[in-house]
Amino acid sequence: MGKINVLSREAAEKIAAGEVVERPANAIKELVENSIDAGAKSVVVEIRRGGVGYIRVTDDGSGILPEDMERAFMRHATSKIRNIEDLEHVTTLGFRGEALCSIASVSRTELITRTPIADMGVRMVVEGGETQIIEEAGCPGGTTVIVENLFYNTPARMKFLKKDSAEGALAAEVCQRQALSHPGVSLRFIREGKDVFFTPGTGELKDAVRAVWGKDFSANMAPVKYTGGGVTVTGLAGKNNLSRPNRSMQVFFVNGRWVVSRILSMALAEAYKNELMGGRFPVAVLNIELPPALCDVNVHPAKTEIKFADEQSVYLAVYWAVKNMLASVSGAREAQAAFVREGQSFKLAPPPELPRQLKVQKSKFSPLTVARERGNVKEPPGGGTGIKTLKTELSPLLPEKQVERLRQEQEEKLRSGEIKAPIVGRARALEAEETPEPETGAPSPQQIEPVELRVIGQLFSTYILAEGEGELLLIDQHAAHERLRYEELKQNGGKSAPQLLMMPVSLTLSPKEFEAVNANRQFLTDLGFDFDEAGENAVLIRSVPSDCSGGEGETLFVELAGDLLGDGRGELSERRDRALYTVACKSAIKANKDLSPQEMEILLGRALAMEGISTCPHGRPISVKITKYQIEKMFKRIV
Repeated sequence: MGKINVLSREAAEKIAAGEVVERPANAIKELVENSIDAGAKSVVVEIRRGGVGYIRVTDDGSGILPEDMERAFMRHATSKIRNIEDLEHVTTLGFRGEALCSIASVSRTELITRTPIADMGVRMVVEGGETQIIEEAGCPGGTTVIVENLFYNTPARMKFLKKDSAEGALAAEVCQRQALSHPGVSLRFIREGKDVFFTPGTGELKDAVRAVWGKDFSANMAPVKYTGGGVTVTGLAGKNNLSRPNRSMQVFFVNGRWVVSRILSMALAEAYKNELMGGRFPVAVLNIELPPALCDVNVHPAKTEIKFADEQSVYLAVYWAVKNMLASVSGAREAQAAFVREGQSFKLAPPPELPRQLKVQKSKFSPLTVARERGNVKEPPGGGTGIKTLKTELSPLLPEKQVERLRQEQEEKLRSGEIKAPIVGRARALEAEETPEPETGAPSPQQIEPVELRVIGQLFSTYILAEGEGELLLIDQHAAHERLRYEELKQNGGKSAPQLLMMPVSLTLSPKEFEAVNANRQFLTDLGFDFDEAGENAVLIRSVPSDCSGGEGETLFVELAGDLLGDGRGELSERRDRALYTVACKSAIKANKDLSPQEMEILLGRALAMEGISTCPHGRPISVKITKYQIEKMFKRIV
């Protein structure tokens, strides 16, 4: 007996459905695209239980003829193309003829439709791919599709779905993209009986952005328009004061179709180079228009991947479109689209450089002395001091008088033997843990000769310079303080004191970010945030961590929302650890900040007290050591 079996139609359709409909959001995308292709000016999407239990998509489009009803549920039945040649000129969002068949094979699907010229509509019910009912029905012009109990007959797929709230957030994101791609279509999204957003359908992208993302985003985005190389780029992009900690608010469309493209992401990132801080990403809604024959959308059944015949032209068009917008809002003249073409590489000729003003500051030299214990005692791995980290209170660096008092207290503890080494630190020591015993034959602590480590001063307002015995130590003030803050947060279980805001601040998040902050509410509360929901995807922040200065609290909240997103980036514990990195970074002393001699001395002492730790949480070194021998080699004193 042969080993090759021909699968039944039912089995084949269920397998194929997995390529098109992986989750409720995919089904919603296909149905809304069908509505837009049908010429709808108004579309309403309603979901319950994240779309798993119920999806309803209603439009005022052209409807379906009664004689076409049954064919609409057949695989590869479509009104968009007639033959293979038509694929080179596809202008509609759908064309594969798989959506309705795939959805109906894994759910109970009901379709009610009427064309404008018909007196009566038609109602059809398909369950698990089998037609149950076809009958006349009274209904308005257009089409309504109701999908219930999605994946009821494919339990293997059901178990891979996320919680209803997470699936609902993904569905909202899909509807947002459709609303942004077609601002001339009014789209209403209803979730669990509540209106989430409603776009007016005026045809103005700014109105759609305001309805979907909020007025704060639309107010800080500028129009983008550029034509070059047969490619036209239009849309909105954020000014350099608008950014996010992730790419969730970068939306690209090609001829009105939402796509994911490495080429487009690279071009946008390059345009914002040197405009945004590291780790920040621009916000943009861009539509790229080019002849359909020059792009291939038939790469994947989901139709989100795309190939370009001339990637270079597309890349440059997006780059210069955004670059010119940034130049115009900053008052500079438009950048010229001059470039060098080398095969298919993206090598750009840089725009003319703007003159830079050089600021020369007088060098600071303020020698101080910090005693650090050295001797024949074997140091622990990593070059630590042999003294475990002191448990400390959280607060900024102290005033000069308090610093002096702390120094005197530590000197008294050193003389009395209460501590084994004179560690100059920023905070009051709550508990000094046990010092490792010296190895046999090693001198006792009383026999170890202290070696001075002099704080010389500050370099570039960023690095602390300290001179030791035959070595020069450069300490990155931000990296050192960031590591200290991270260790303190970990010791305190991620808890930080809150600081009440004089006026609550409202923030609009993406659906995924909103879901992430609600799922981690207790974690954020422990960090010092107090916030409430203020409408769909919006929060009202009442307090921020006490270490945040100025308006940093709101920025930190948005960054934490990005850190806490799932997106396959590790387990929850890893995401929360990354969030602590962000809190430590935001609350640490910044580069280019002048420190007083006392502050430098305190920070150096605390950094030296950390056992076996040589990097900040992000992996950058805290200090660099240059020996006297290396310096003399550079000056040719030693051959």
